[in-house]
Amino acid sequence: MFKKAKKEFNIKVEITPYPLKHTHASYLISKGISIEYISKRLGHKNITVTTEIYSHLLEEKYLEENKKAIEILSAM
Repeated sequence: MFKKAKKEFNIKVEITPYPLKHTHASYLISKGISIEYISKRLGHKNITVTTEIYSHLLEEKYLEENKKAIEILSAM
């Protein structure tokens, strides 16, 4: 599939499905989809694999959630 598209559009760089898989997972994380779901969707052996690969994004989500939690608790 990728070879045919590369030839048709005269793309010279190497294209594999892995960057698409990473982008797909990154997008789902950014939209708040659970890491458990994403891990299963990607077919990872366990959630540890997923959290190691996407730890940088999970840290960003943690900081966002922490800010929300502080705002909610401060309003009590």
